[in-house]
Amino acid sequence: MPTSPSAPEPPRRTLKLELCFDGRAFSGWQVQPSQPNTRTVQGELQHAVNRITGESPVVLGCGRTDAGVSALRQVATFRTASLLPCEKFLVALNAILPAEIRVLAVAEVPASFHPIAGITRKRYRYLLSDSRPVFPFLKDRVWFTRSRFELEPMRAAAAHLIGTHDFAAFQTAGSPRASTVRTVYAIDFARHATPEIWAPRRADPPSLEILSIEVEANGFLYNMVRAIVGTLVLFGQRHRGYDDPARMKRILESKDRAQAGPTAPPFGLYMLEALYAEDAESADR
Repeated sequence: MPTSPSAPEPPRRTLKLELCFDGRAFSGWQVQPSQPNTRTVQGELQHAVNRITGESPVVLGCGRTDAGVSALRQVATFRTASLLPCEKFLVALNAILPAEIRVLAVAEVPASFHPIAGITRKRYRYLLSDSRPVFPFLKDRVWFTRSRFELEPMRAAAAHLIGTHDFAAFQTAGSPRASTVRTVYAIDFARHATPEIWAPRRADPPSLEILSIEVEANGFLYNMVRAIVGTLVLFGQRHRGYDDPARMKRILESKDRAQAGPTAPPFGLYMLEALYAEDAESADR
């Protein structure tokens, strides 16, 4: 007896998510199979999509942020046969996800879109302060350094990192890459005052200044931004041996992690954005 032809599988589509998250609540982006009870951003997203569609997709992110690192705009994709409209996916995901993760937008994109391979540039922001007393409302959101630092020596040292170089001196061991050469397009510094919303009534706000350091590159090595910031702080503090900004060039050329400064804490780091070719095209129009 002839078998009836099986029903064709529904077409699968690729959905792109833009999201933000508070990394302090998670052990990084990536699911860790050896530690199934560990909370990760990827794991929470995959659980939410499974609740909505009944499928078990892999949610692929544009960067594997470490434990404690946050994101202001992370890009991720997954494939699904669900016909649920994007606007309803947005509402459903945020209804299921924990409060530390918010999806900002959902859009259907071509199957060829890849959140990692398609990136042309990425930008991170690091927040630090040497103000005293330490502002309690920003604890574990801003790195409050032990000593004061000056901005100009940090700017001068950072200038040596602009361009295409081998950044092996700023890579933490344990995550080997085929190449440690990267292009840094910009390292920008900006000062920010105490948020007025936290100023006490009928009194002057605390004397607090936050420094943001934004690094934009075509890619980053493991802990590269945090190692750069930790090294820049030594120059800003005129730490012994770091009083000459030209030393940064020698550190870079050494390709030796031991020559650079410490790795700054993860909680001050925020993934700011991932830029794609289509973003540049839109900006040009």
